[in-house]
Parts: sequence; C-alpha cells; structure tokens
Amino acid sequence: MKKIISLHHWLGTFFCGLFLLWFLSGFVMMYQGFPYLSQAERIEMLSGGSNKELLSPKTVFEKDSISEIFQLRMNHVVNRPVFHLITSQGKLISRYADNGKKIVLNKELVQKIAAQNIQTTNNATIQKLTELDQWIPRTKYLQHMPIYKIEFEDKNNTLVYISSITGELLAINTYSERFWSWVGAIPHWIYFRDIRIHNTLWSQLIKWLAALGTIMVITGMVTGLVRYKKKPKAKFKRFKNKWYNYHYYFGLFFGVFVCTWIFSGWMSMTPFNWTPSTELSKEETLLWQTHPYTLSDFEEDNWSNFKNQIKNQHFKEISFTLFQGNVYAQVFMGDNSSLYSLNNSNSNLEIDTYQKVIALFSPENKVVESVLLKEYDNYYYSRHNDKELPVLRVYTVNDIAYYINPKTAQVVYKCGTKNRIQRWIYHGLHSFDFSFLAWNRPLWDIVVIILLLGGTILSFSAVGLGVKFVKRKNRKRKKKLS
Repeated sequence: MKKIISLHHWLGTFFCGLFLLWFLSGFVMMYQGFPYLSQAERIEMLSGGSNKELLSPKTVFEKDSISEIFQLRMNHVVNRPVFHLITSQGKLISRYADNGKKIVLNKELVQKIAAQNIQTTNNATIQKLTELDQWIPRTKYLQHMPIYKIEFEDKNNTLVYISSITGELLAINTYSERFWSWVGAIPHWIYFRDIRIHNTLWSQLIKWLAALGTIMVITGMVTGLVRYKKKPKAKFKRFKNKWYNYHYYFGLFFGVFVCTWIFSGWMSMTPFNWTPSTELSKEETLLWQTHPYTLSDFEEDNWSNFKNQIKNQHFKEISFTLFQGNVYAQVFMGDNSSLYSLNNSNSNLEIDTYQKVIALFSPENKVVESVLLKEYDNYYYSRHNDKELPVLRVYTVNDIAYYINPKTAQVVYKCGTKNRIQRWIYHGLHSFDFSFLAWNRPLWDIVVIILLLGGTILSFSAVGLGVKFVKRKNRKRKKKLS
C-alpha cells in the first residue's frame, strides 16, 4: 500500500499542473476548437464556373506517369477550371482543365485567389512558407509545399494559407480563433508547432502522458478508498491540512470522472492499433470499383456524355469516383449537389446494387439489414452537423455496418464491433456524446461544466499538495547532505 501511495504522490506531483491545464482548456474546447477548414466551408467559398472547353482528365494528365487514381476533383482557380489528382502513391498533381498546363502562382495571383474566396478587398502581406507553421502543423500539408501565407489587414486580422500546387485554400483563421486556440486546443492537444510537426513524437507523447495519467488517477482512487476505510466515520476535516481535505473529498466525488476522462483521452490515440480502419481495405476497394481506378476510365465518349449532362450548369466543384466499373461525378452547385454517371446510365443506384457488392467482400458477409438514414445514429453522426445526410446503412451478419453516401456512391464509414467500442470509450466518455445529452443543450453544457469544475478544483488542490511534497522532499535531501 505504501508503494501505491508513493507512486500516486510522485505521479501527482508531476502531472498536477498538466491536468489543471487540460481541465481549464476543456472549458474553451466546449465551444471553440482548433481552426479547421471543412470541406463544406471550402466548397462554399469557391467561385463557380461552367463546363466550357473542359478537356478530359485522360487528355490533361497524358504526360504524367499515373498508374492508379486515388482521388480526382475539379474546381475553379480564379475562374479557370483545374483538375486536382492524387495518385495511389499519394502524389498530388494539379493542371488546368482547359489546356493541361500546371498551375504557376505568383504573389499577385495568390492574393487574388485569397481575396476572391473570402470576399475581401483589404490589403495583405504575403509570405512563402517552406516549412509548416503553428496553424498548419500537420504533415498532410507537406505535399502542398511551398505554401503561401496571406495576412489581411482587416478587422479580424485574417490569415489564409494557399497551396502552391493546387491554388486552393488549405486553412483560414481569424485573430479571435487564434486567441482561443492558444488557451484551448493548443494546450489541450499539445498542438505546439515544434512538437506537432513530428507526428510520431507527438503521438507517442500523448499516449504516454495519458497512460501515466490514468495510472496516477487509479492509484489516487485506491489510496482514497483505503483512507476512507480507516476512518469511515470521520468528519469533513479528515486531515489537518486543508489541501488534503479538498483533494480527498473532490477525489471521492469526481475521481471516477477524471479517471474515465483521461482514459478516454488515451483511447483517442488508439494505442496498440487495436481498432480496425473505418475505410474499405484495398481488397474491398477493388471489389467496390470492379477494377483499378485509372485515367482509362475517362474515355472521350464518356467525357462528352458527361459534359452534355451538365451543359450550361454553373458548378463549384466536381468530385469523381469509381463504382462497379463506372465513373460517377458529384457536382456541387450552390448548397446542393447531384450525382451523374459518365456513361449516361442511370445515376440513381438501387439499394440492391450496394448490397450485392458488400456481399462480395467475404463469403460470410451476408447482408441482414439496409436502412436509409435521414438522421444521425449513434455511430454516424456529427455534433456540428457537417456529415452528409441521407446515408444508407447496410448491416452484415459479421456485425459490420457500412455507411454509403448515395450522393457519391461511396462508403464513407465502415464500423465494426471494435469501432463501436472505441466510439463509446472515446467520444462517449471524453465528450459525453450520448444522445440524451449531446443533442439536448443546455443540459449537456451544464453537466460538462459541473464535471470540468470538479476536475479543475481536484487538480488545483493537487498543485498545492505537489508544491508541499516537493518542499518536503527537498528538506529531507538537505538534512541528509548536512
């Protein structure tokens, strides 16, 4: 027992400040996260255009060595149509759709792109970044290097980041968002640039801190229960030191919450890679597509058919995908999108079509239920309502749910038993995304604020005890030296 108490004292002294920071930043995280440009926001800011003089992808990329396509989109950069292609090896290539030439940017054009997307006429300062900075710290941005950083002289002190490869907006944030990030998301996620740009280092750091923090809380709960058994009838002043009293009683009331909260934070990093991917495997993807997705899928006849289908339509972006040997195009027009088939066949696919393909994934993968969801369920959902609906949910006998977006003819989420467990022990325990709470505001706010307050006071009392613990150890060390 003494070893458990000693371990708790040492871990508590080390983690008390970090826990206090996590709980305080948690209040901010309830309402403001790290600045993030969602797909819906990005598309909404795009300027539209027509389908005049659009060459086929096969013609545009004929000089590039592309064995297989991972993603293909088309939108407009300063009113000119541009294809953006990512190969199966992750290489990003962007070419103008009217002549096949690569995009070449200069500062004047970059400012024009940024001003057009955020609709401003303010002056701006432009930097050409050759390395990631605080507001684009993730390695996914490296393929866009160099990146242009534009700082507008507006009331919001808006920062815009534009890819030199695609000419597209990568990130946008305001002074207010940056301020709240410094007191919220950055300390909460340890999103400091010099740490976050090293993805493996950042991931391992979070895992170890959360794992050791979980051990600290568990040893504290064990210590508290043992002390309670020794003095079950003791009054509130169980200890002479007020810090001990505060820490003890708040630990009894909020210890379980703190334990599950830090444990769920650890689970957010999927330690030991215990959960399977939520995307189709390579084998499943090939069965879904029928054959590898290549530029050969864009023959001139099919491309001409598609251009006739969208003739004179003003679109913002087109996303191309392959399903059962046919290319489908999701065309974004304003706030809505429509699905087109390039071979001019019926683009309204039946549920049976998806079921037959999913049944091919495994001999035992029999479909037992198919439902068209018009509302979120417990596993396909978004608190910010930025996931598309309706979505087709297909359950199999293997207890796997495939969520298919009928607007794209693609599987957007694959959820097995372990993924469902992960959902509850991460989002459920960490963000309290339970249906009876998360969609009943301000009930969710009240519950979370009370729990965060308890965790904050518990951590603050731990800081006081930690200071005393260090002083006590220091005095003992000096006595031994003397």
